Amino acid sequence: MEKIQTKIRMIDNFVKKYSLDLDNRMPANVTAKYNANIGFSIRKIVEGTNDDYVGQVMLSNKLDITSEKTKGTLFIEMEGLFAGPKSWGREEFEKRLKVEGATILNHYIRTFIHATTALSNMPVIHTPIIDFEDFFKNVDKKKNFKLITNEDEHEQNHKDNIIELSKEEPKDSNKDNNDN
Repeated sequence: MEKIQTKIRMIDNFVKKYSLDLDNRMPANVTAKYNANIGFSIRKIVEGTNDDYVGQVMLSNKLDITSEKTKGTLFIEMEGLFAGPKSWGREEFEKRLKVEGATILNHYIRTFIHATTALSNMPVIHTPIIDFEDFFKNVDKKKNFKLITNEDEHEQNHKDNIIELSKEEPKDSNKDNNDN
């Protein structure tokens, strides 16, 4: 029998911040477009009590929403606690927090956005699954983020639907912004 590789374990998660700010009512039958900026950070890593590491991470998604009748912003920030064995080493645990932790939290965020927009009687927002391994390679190498958008969703195969977005620039161009 094959040895099963241990995955990171989620201990807890919660929505820290959520806001939906629209200029005016957006009826459910109106087509809406959205662009998103993804933020991620590792808040802290500590040694757990069961020969493991415990890491606290944050994932946020800011959606700029536009339609013919209105525009607005949906913002959600979720935090999660994850555990993994010390046998991985701290560097490997941090790497897994980035890829696996962000992936797990993103699934919860996607569900939350879908449910809250469906319940608000506005166009339901379906955000795509993000390949966080590729996402972090791009962030680490180019300091660029991938844009989640639905503008070209109907024109392209989902697998090929990748649109570039550079991260938000700080208002003071002399400051370094490495928080994302």
